[in-house]
Amino acid sequence: MSKKAAPSWMEEEKRPLLSSTQKVNEDVYGEAEAPVRQQNSLVSFVTRNKEKIPGYGMWTMVRRSGVYPLYVLLALLVVYLFNQLDRYTLPIVTTSMGPDLRYGDKTCQVNPDANSTIRGHANFSSSLCTSDAFQHKSVCVVNSTLTDDFYNTTACRWWWSGTGLVYQILAGPVFNNLYPLAGVFTGFIADFGNRKVFLVISLVFWSLATGLTGFAEKFWHLVVLRALLAIGAAGCSPFALSILGDYFPKELRGSALGIYYFGIYIGYSLAFSIGNGIVEVLNWRWVFFISGLAGIAVAPIVLFTVKEPQRTVAKGTPETTAREEKLSFRQRFFLLAVTFLMPGMFVLCIAGGIRNAGGYVWAYNTEIFFENFYTKDTINRFMSWIPLVGGSLGAVVGGVISDLLVKGRGTMARIWVIVVSQIAAAPFAAGALFLPYPWCFLSLIPSNIIGEMWIGVASAIIVDLAPAKIRTASLALYFFIITVIGGNFNLLVEPIKQGFSHHFGPITSLRLALLFTFPALYVIGAALFLLSYMLMQIDLKLKPNAETHVLESLQSSSRRKREEPPDLERET
Repeated sequence: MSKKAAPSWMEEEKRPLLSSTQKVNEDVYGEAEAPVRQQNSLVSFVTRNKEKIPGYGMWTMVRRSGVYPLYVLLALLVVYLFNQLDRYTLPIVTTSMGPDLRYGDKTCQVNPDANSTIRGHANFSSSLCTSDAFQHKSVCVVNSTLTDDFYNTTACRWWWSGTGLVYQILAGPVFNNLYPLAGVFTGFIADFGNRKVFLVISLVFWSLATGLTGFAEKFWHLVVLRALLAIGAAGCSPFALSILGDYFPKELRGSALGIYYFGIYIGYSLAFSIGNGIVEVLNWRWVFFISGLAGIAVAPIVLFTVKEPQRTVAKGTPETTAREEKLSFRQRFFLLAVTFLMPGMFVLCIAGGIRNAGGYVWAYNTEIFFENFYTKDTINRFMSWIPLVGGSLGAVVGGVISDLLVKGRGTMARIWVIVVSQIAAAPFAAGALFLPYPWCFLSLIPSNIIGEMWIGVASAIIVDLAPAKIRTASLALYFFIITVIGGNFNLLVEPIKQGFSHHFGPITSLRLALLFTFPALYVIGAALFLLSYMLMQIDLKLKPNAETHVLESLQSSSRRKREEPPDLERET
């Protein structure tokens, strides 16, 4: 019986790779073969798909790239987080700046000039004052639900709040319309000269604009300095990404750029920590002083420790192919126009702009909304880490999931990741507006993790679908479109709020306005991404013929122009 259970010599010949230990196990147990095969198949699956394991790419990068490229990556990450910190400092401290610089809507506020008796009262806080109707007029009075001690005193007054349409223009259009335009110019010069020097100049420029904001005395000072900040900040990513592209080979480049983009979430979280923390101890001016000086302090470190890498382009890559063909500016322009005027690509850009708008609206109004209910210390306790953890995880998880789905299903599978993630994130985003403490903050964790998946996935779709000859230009145009659309959408917050104010109080009106410009845009964006998915079926059929036709027609036109002068000379 034991001989029958043991594998025969013929079966052993068919399985020559079995170890001696496995053979002994099979001889003894007979049925041990199935678990061994399952184990081997699991190991084989993990080995084949190890590149898809979260963190594997980063581990490979650390192991293979060397120490100095990692130092360069860390230095550029620090530069980028200062870029994001300086951009989002204004939304965090605008409610402290408004009363000093006298801009924004006038609201019923606690009078800072009230006498010491009033200021020392137990109920003296930001919630002490409220607007009330008196003889068909809105008056600023003490909240009677808290105390009646100061009803006829000067404890409350109407004053500038730093919010409203004026603030929305300053935060959004003033920055977001100049930023992409300046980015086109800096992206062009990134291929010429010393990129490290250009990057340091940009860093010093926007850091000076940030620091000088602390000296502002008029609203127009803020407008000018915010515009200068946009021009300087636009030089960060083109130069930094170009440098990283030469320090890291193609197979490690994705992980390196993934770490670089963590600067978005680190900088945004630091804006809450530094902004709210310093305002509580000093004042809003020191927030800009410290942020600007920190950026200037980093500049010489980057200048003297980061080496300008040699520009390298691997043979056989789309970049070299494009260079060898030497497409003219006119050819690139027409090919870019044809690509982005295709129905699916056009709707994809609109969808990205709408979804980007939801992010901008919330980023510019988070502090303003939460200050209606909580102190700066409470807001800082949550917002100093939630965007960092949630946003970073979302960017990584989205890329991993889309890479897994695209295998065997094609590029279009990536769009489903965006559609599903945005619909799933919308209820959690709404929870930040309606849930009580602390769930209103904690709801932002899944909102960020799920909702931020779209950023890298949408960029990957553009890279997959754009012709190799204009891939970089396609990404630049895509980010230009979604920044211009998304960066101006916050202008709708105030009109929508005013529309609701006829039926609701100011806080409820703001909550409803953000509902329609924050989570609602997630859903609208998802619907447009789904529409782009359907239209891209047409794009995939038109794209090869359109690309070939454009290039052939332009090249034949160029040949005719080259041939015309000799013919004319012979005729004369």
